[in-house]
Amino acid sequence: MKSFNKFFLVGLSTVLLTACGSGSEEESNNGDGNEDTSWTDVESSGSLVVGTSGTYAPITYIDENNELTGFEVELVREVADRLGLDIEFSTMDFDGILPALRNGQIDVAAHDFAITEERLDTFDFAEPHKYSYGSAVVREEDEDQFSSAHDLEGIDVALGSLTSNYAIFADNIGANGTAYDGGTEAILRDVISGNQRAYLNDYLVLQRTLEEFGDDRLVLAEDVKYHATESALAVLKGNEALQEQISNTILELIEEGVVSELSVEYLGEDVSQPTDNSEIVSLEG
Repeated sequence: MKSFNKFFLVGLSTVLLTACGSGSEEESNNGDGNEDTSWTDVESSGSLVVGTSGTYAPITYIDENNELTGFEVELVREVADRLGLDIEFSTMDFDGILPALRNGQIDVAAHDFAITEERLDTFDFAEPHKYSYGSAVVREEDEDQFSSAHDLEGIDVALGSLTSNYAIFADNIGANGTAYDGGTEAILRDVISGNQRAYLNDYLVLQRTLEEFGDDRLVLAEDVKYHATESALAVLKGNEALQEQISNTILELIEEGVVSELSVEYLGEDVSQPTDNSEIVSLEG
């Protein structure tokens, strides 16, 4: 697993639109002196192409009517609607979403992506819309053995992906991480059986996962708090014009309470405001 030495949260930057001549439409510059057409290209096409998995409830999943939904799915639908665009979802494995964005196959990545130093080398992020942190699901009988994120050191933990922030944290804290590609049910059953001591993920996602699974042999280790996150929609680095349009829309949705309403509906609480990070262990472990 790949690790990096520093995690920090960054402010968002916007670019000034410069006039291209009297009476012409304003265009943006991507910082290299080249015209940034990321927004006008999307606007002209009339459609926003969004990459997600559909397998990460309650962020993005297929419901009982075989429809794609979830907190971030409905949020990006609202963004597209406010921008006067149709929306086209391209579903793929989690590990393929950012490569698809990098290769220009999609316009936006929507999968609870946290802003990290490593990702900022290649991608830009819109205004954050979800503030959270990582935690762990453990067996109820083992709960008292996990009073801190540091108690994950040296134990076997289950992960959804080896490229996730939770995999990076597991590596840095010294846990023995194993990635599963068969869904959360297989993970949770391995925690129950003792094949894994814990399952690491976002604490809000873990809460909903436990509610859906409905087995009181598993609990959320509430004192295990690590990797404070700011999640946002991602675009390719240099696409400042598109980033600005999305960011401004996200800000409107936060101010109007739409993000709060969606997060309460899908995640059980308001995630639109920054959290108190004083008890949260950093990504470095």
